[in-house]
Amino acid sequence: MIYYTSNTNNGENEMNGKRLVLKETAHYHCVSRIRGQDMLLKDDEKRRLWNLVKRVEGFSGVEVKTYCLMDNHFHMILKVPKWREVDDKELVDRMRSLYGDQKTDMRVASWDLWAKKGDTEKVNAEKTALKKRMFNLSDFFKTMKERFTKEFNHRTGCEGTLWSERFQSVLLAPEKNVLTTVGTYADSNPVRSGVVKKAEDYVFSGFGAASRGDQSAREGIRDLVNPATSPHERKTGVDEAFAEYKTILHRKHPHNTTKNKSLTQPPTVEFDKSTVDYLAGAAIGSLKFIAKVAIFVVAAPFILQSNAYNAGRGMADEFYRARRINKRNFN
Repeated sequence: MIYYTSNTNNGENEMNGKRLVLKETAHYHCVSRIRGQDMLLKDDEKRRLWNLVKRVEGFSGVEVKTYCLMDNHFHMILKVPKWREVDDKELVDRMRSLYGDQKTDMRVASWDLWAKKGDTEKVNAEKTALKKRMFNLSDFFKTMKERFTKEFNHRTGCEGTLWSERFQSVLLAPEKNVLTTVGTYADSNPVRSGVVKKAEDYVFSGFGAASRGDQSAREGIRDLVNPATSPHERKTGVDEAFAEYKTILHRKHPHNTTKNKSLTQPPTVEFDKSTVDYLAGAAIGSLKFIAKVAIFVVAAPFILQSNAYNAGRGMADEFYRARRINKRNFN
């Protein structure tokens, strides 16, 4: 059910990276930072990054439920479906999302040519490699970050990696209180940073997009408010769920009323310390969920902690006072 991975495909055990991943459908809060905390993601770059994220999402099957793109880092709340086999039609459809029609058609033509020459093993090997990249948390970010770095460097003349490190991830319990709390924390990041006064005014976030009527963003938020295992189990409408999420966000993260803080220039501050502490946890949620996770990591040293988040850092509520597994002892 649960395994550690650094760069793994569906179900392989790999202990090097110490990333906690569920083999079944699961939710994650993921964060990645720009090298040196440089403010490189200006508005045009954020738009390009988000367009690429949507393309990778279409290919991989990993679903972005909400997100926040800042100048020097990003947050994403993701749902990664359980890995499954896809047929050739679905494979080609997903390839079109990432590679476009021209490159996909060229790839399919190559497969047809190889098959006519009797080299079906080569065709099957390439299809299998593509399919293994789907429904995979690590490959989602690998594909997105490598492509964006290449394009960014080409545009700007920069060299080397754009990102400071591997993305950080926390396994989230599929519970409404968990998902709405961590989601609103990500969506309110621009308010805490002083970029905007109200979270709905920020363009590059799931909540901001939903506030402007983006139905895809609202559907993602609906899945946080009502994390049903199938669409048939959902009882909350999209607009109703968005209204509830908005209420939760404003209650947990009030508007920025600081008069002297500039809203035109993002502050050049260190990465949010509370988020660093938060990401020290490998899995967070209710005690029931953590107990389920702990059964499968009992071979590794771990600590169950309560009151894990300091009230003074703006993240204290019933969710953040729940149990977590402390990842720092795994390394």
